Amino acid sequence: MKTKNTTIKTAIIGVSGFGNVHYRDLVKYQEKGLLEIVAATIINQDEEKEKCEKLRSLNCMIYTDYRQMLDDFKGNLDICFIPTGIHLHKPMTVAALEAGVNVFVEKPLAATIQDVIDMRKAEKASGKFAAVGYQTMYTPEVMKIKTALCSGRLGKVKTIRCCALWPRAEAYYNRNNWAGKLKVKDTWVLDSPFNNACAHYLNLICFFAGKEIAKSAYLKTIEAELYRANKIESPDTACMRIMTKDGVQLLFTLTHACEKQFGPDMTISCEKGEVRWNQSKSSICVSGGAIEEMINKNGEDLRACVMDSIVQRVGDKDAFICSLDIAGTQTLAANGAHESSEIHQIDEKLIYVQTIKDAYTHAESKQHTVKGIDALVMESYEKEKLFSELGVPWAVKGKVFNLENYTHFPL
Repeated sequence: MKTKNTTIKTAIIGVSGFGNVHYRDLVKYQEKGLLEIVAATIINQDEEKEKCEKLRSLNCMIYTDYRQMLDDFKGNLDICFIPTGIHLHKPMTVAALEAGVNVFVEKPLAATIQDVIDMRKAEKASGKFAAVGYQTMYTPEVMKIKTALCSGRLGKVKTIRCCALWPRAEAYYNRNNWAGKLKVKDTWVLDSPFNNACAHYLNLICFFAGKEIAKSAYLKTIEAELYRANKIESPDTACMRIMTKDGVQLLFTLTHACEKQFGPDMTISCEKGEVRWNQSKSSICVSGGAIEEMINKNGEDLRACVMDSIVQRVGDKDAFICSLDIAGTQTLAANGAHESSEIHQIDEKLIYVQTIKDAYTHAESKQHTVKGIDALVMESYEKEKLFSELGVPWAVKGKVFNLENYTHFPL
């Protein structure tokens, strides 16, 4: 166990894309004296010269091969940060665990449920832990909501619904070799709004539905509808209904092919009250009682919640993390969505193209927008219905797919 006077030795694989956020976090926490970045794997060092120089100034060894890094530092690393592409999460996490290193891997946990199973086996065999970067999970307001739900004072949870309108342009899909892809070569990626940008919220509704404080719900069935407006392999628009084994209904509707930014917005309906959650604020309302309101963590405060939790977990095995079991439930749901529905191309006549500043890349880029999709997503959210149940002419009903004992994608 780490003591307060022992510096946590860390490594990182990748510092580009969202890896830049992890890089900044680690540098900041080294400057606070809470950890030491001793090794980094950076395959694009020519593009990341400034970061490489900074890391070298911190006496960090830089590699181009993560396996070589793990081998060289075997026995001298406490935790490895893995903010890489979805399809790389499993092999890198397993390699780190097998090298005797704790892991903090970016979300989503993995592309497929069989990858999750392999990661769980590696974690158990290693005696180390693997935490997942669903950042909202580490905030006090999320744990306060979960505690309230588990306490019973709101009664049984009946329905949890969430929606998100997150515009994304062509630059978003062109930023790397896996965005918008189902596979990279022969390896599953299953990129999508619900398995990448908005995976946080699919994970969160599954977590809130769980009856135990540190567990997600056990999922029973899923019915999904997957669509795309962009010229990509994966869906950019989806709606889904999940039923848990305890009879809780989970609904999630979202799109990247929209006009305006909205959400995520979440409503938890219970027998004796209601919980509301979005990125800005939360509220817990017990029927006949006062409304308890909270301002949600964002930006640097949110990242501090994540980092503080991970640092604490290195020295305290009882500290909460978003575990492989919690995050694996999101992977199960994402796989089930693809089992339930084919990906349906939306007719070009229903799509218009506009130029926007992409919210993720900040580049001016063309964006494909489905006419009326903003209102449709909101109607789906408010009425708790899938697109096909609302009589949308282009909607295609998915099948109800059984998630119990599901261990391999595709079935």
